[in-house]
Amino acid sequence: MAVVERFRPAGYHPSMARARSARSLVAWRRQFVARIGRSRAATQALLAKLPREAIERSRTQGAWSIKDVLAHVAAWEEEGIRRLRLIARGRGDRMVWYETMAEADRYNARAVRAARRTPLPRLLARLARARTGLVAALRRLPPRALSDPTPGLPVTVWLREFAWTHERGHRQEIRDWWRAQRRRRA
Repeated sequence: MAVVERFRPAGYHPSMARARSARSLVAWRRQFVARIGRSRAATQALLAKLPREAIERSRTQGAWSIKDVLAHVAAWEEEGIRRLRLIARGRGDRMVWYETMAEADRYNARAVRAARRTPLPRLLARLARARTGLVAALRRLPPRALSDPTPGLPVTVWLREFAWTHERGHRQEIRDWWRAQRRRRA
């Protein structure tokens, strides 16, 4: 039995899932794919500036390394793929939503722990596959499925956090850390 999500974005209620035309949902999807493409390009550009040692150095991002953060981002995008596939099969009711941040933190810890021994090049390939798979799964959904709140939240609400805003937030934390490191060396 699926856990029903208790957390919702501030002020969100399922009744707020406004009726959107198929045309506007196709446009949303196209804009979303472009936005996450730009986001990934920005992340790759940032990583290209960092020495490998900095990416793999432990505890630069709280308890995690930058490499751990990349594994975490990949894991959530892979979870997004799984959820989109459930929706495509008409089984959005089987989506598991975490009721508390403690549950999400346990998921994050498992995902990071599982990837710790993965060499950086393989992890970067996994991250690329996850993004490609996420885009492919999103494109396979019919437009109406994007705004359907039946699974707990419409795709147009939750997918942003699984891909774009999630990656952007971590990228900013990595950028801030790197700038601080360079200032200390100067």
